[in-house]
Amino acid sequence: MAPSMEQHLQQHDWFTALSPEHRKRAAATTQLARFAADSFIARRGEPSEYWVGVHEGLIKLAVYNVDGRSSTLSGVPEGGWCGEGSVIKREARRYDVIAVRASQILLVPADTFHRLMAESLPFNSFVIRQLNERMGQFIATVQNERLLDVDARVAQAIAQLFHPMLYPRTSPVLELSQEEIGLLTGLSRQRVNQAMRRLAEPGLVEISYQSIRVVDLDGLRAFGMASL
Repeated sequence: MAPSMEQHLQQHDWFTALSPEHRKRAAATTQLARFAADSFIARRGEPSEYWVGVHEGLIKLAVYNVDGRSSTLSGVPEGGWCGEGSVIKREARRYDVIAVRASQILLVPADTFHRLMAESLPFNSFVIRQLNERMGQFIATVQNERLLDVDARVAQAIAQLFHPMLYPRTSPVLELSQEEIGLLTGLSRQRVNQAMRRLAEPGLVEISYQSIRVVDLDGLRAFGMASL
């Protein structure tokens, strides 16, 4: 028998903190959708109809201009949620949400989100913490893109996937290919390969086929930051 929506949502801290009544409402209205790699989960400029959670897989938040150039704002791994700011303001989405690999996505309708915000103190607390941590992450991403060299940018992009508040389910072994790291950083696979070898030399990571083991997370977070 396939798991119920409540069983899916039980894996997320904000849901388990809700009252039984609010859990019932959230489970009754949330959808689980599957998206192929490279497909759009939400598009920039469209209404923000859902709060987006990654049940399985990996997604990215990115902005593209008319000539195809892009800027990746963040990667969101399994267990992470995104898009609460646009849902709160009921504004058009300000970035594209794209599946980096085949992913299962939880979609909480905006009306359900707003009702939980209005009635649930635990949900309010979670969303406020989420917004605060996300803002800090976005500021760090802009800083890293503008001021760090490529090797350090790759190190920071991987380290950000281990944010304990935003992505509590990230495993030390990331099932993440170098091509996917390139999609998260806007770099070519060849350049990512060079950066990963430099990160492996001091023992920060171990590289395997289609996966990366983070051996020294503190060292990875500190890599290249002395130049700031």
